[in-house]
Amino acid sequence: MTRYALPERGDHWYDLRQEVYASRGEDVDWLHGAFFTHWPEPGRNIHAQAMAVSNVFFNDQWLGKYSQPSFNRAVEQIEGMVGDILGAPDNGFVVLTSGGTESIEIAVKTARDWARSERPEVKHPRMVLPYSAHPAFNKSAAFFDLEVVRVPRGNDWRADIAAMEAAIDDNTIFVMGSAPSWPHGLIDPIPRIGELAQRYGLWCHVDACVGGFLLPFYEALGHDLTTWDFRVPGVMSMSADLHKFGFVPHGMSTVTFRDEALRSHLVFDFDDWPSGRYATETMQGTRPARAAAACWATMRHLGRDGYMDLASGVKATTDRLVAGIAAIGDLAPLPEPEAGLVVITSTSV
Repeated sequence: MTRYALPERGDHWYDLRQEVYASRGEDVDWLHGAFFTHWPEPGRNIHAQAMAVSNVFFNDQWLGKYSQPSFNRAVEQIEGMVGDILGAPDNGFVVLTSGGTESIEIAVKTARDWARSERPEVKHPRMVLPYSAHPAFNKSAAFFDLEVVRVPRGNDWRADIAAMEAAIDDNTIFVMGSAPSWPHGLIDPIPRIGELAQRYGLWCHVDACVGGFLLPFYEALGHDLTTWDFRVPGVMSMSADLHKFGFVPHGMSTVTFRDEALRSHLVFDFDDWPSGRYATETMQGTRPARAAAACWATMRHLGRDGYMDLASGVKATTDRLVAGIAAIGDLAPLPEPEAGLVVITSTSV
C-alpha cells in the first residue's frame, strides 16, 4: 500500500476547495434524499447560520470553560433546554457528549460504579439487554469489564420482558430498553423494564438516542405513545442524540441522570501528578467548543414551535411512506412504526 505523504510545498486554498468539491461528487447525496446512517437537516439554511455562530468558538475547547463564561452560559442553556424537553426530574442533571456511543458508555460506567457502592457483593457485573439494543452497550461492556446477556425479541419485535426477567441473576446490575430501537423503530415496554429494575435493585437505562428529541413533540402533537422516559420511576439514566432528531450539527449527544447524587459515580477525578486536579464527566478531555456553540444556536433558533413543526413533518413523511408501501401490494411495515423509522417486509414471503 502506498501511503500518502506530506507534500513538500503546500497547496493553494483555491486548489484545495476545487479538490474537495470534485471528490464530493462520489458521495451519496443524503441531504437531498434518504440514507440509513444520516439524519435530516432542519432546512431553511439553519445549519449554515448555526455554523457561522460556532465559528466564534472555532478553535476554543471545552476545557477552556474555566476562563470562558460566555461558553459556560451556552452549555448551561443547552443542558436546561435538554432537561426541559426530556422531562428530567427537578434534581436531575444533563451531561453533553460527542455522540450516542459516548452517552451510552458514560451511562454504563456510572451504573457500574453505582453498583460497586450499592451492591458491593457483585464481583462480576452483567447487563441484560433486548436483542435489538445498540452495539454500543457491548462496546461499553468491553471497556468497563461487564458481561452482556442479550435476550430474544418478543413476537411484537419489542423487548421480551419474561425473557429479560429469566436472564436476571445475582450478578445483574443493569437493564435497558430503547425508545425506539435502531433496527425496528419501536419503543420497548419501558414501564415493565423499569418495574423489573425496581424489583431486583437494578440500574435501568433508556436508550432514546433516536427518539429523545422527537417523541416528546409527538406526544405534544397528540400522538399516544408508550411511556418511555423519567415518568417511569425505575429509570435512572437516558441517552438522547441532539444530532439526530434534535436537528443540530453533528457531534452532540446527551446523557441525563435522575438524581444529582449520581454524579459522584460519573466523574473521573485525579490529582496525583504535578499539574493539579484533572476532573471530567465524559470520555474525552479536549473537545471542540464549536460543536456546542452550533448546537446552542440551532436550539435557540428553533424553539418549541420549530421543533413541533419539524416533528409534524417527520410524522407526515412517515405516514406517507407507510401508505405508499401499502399501495404496492406485497409489502407492509413490520410492524407499524412509532418514531419515524420504518422496517419493511414482503407479505409474499
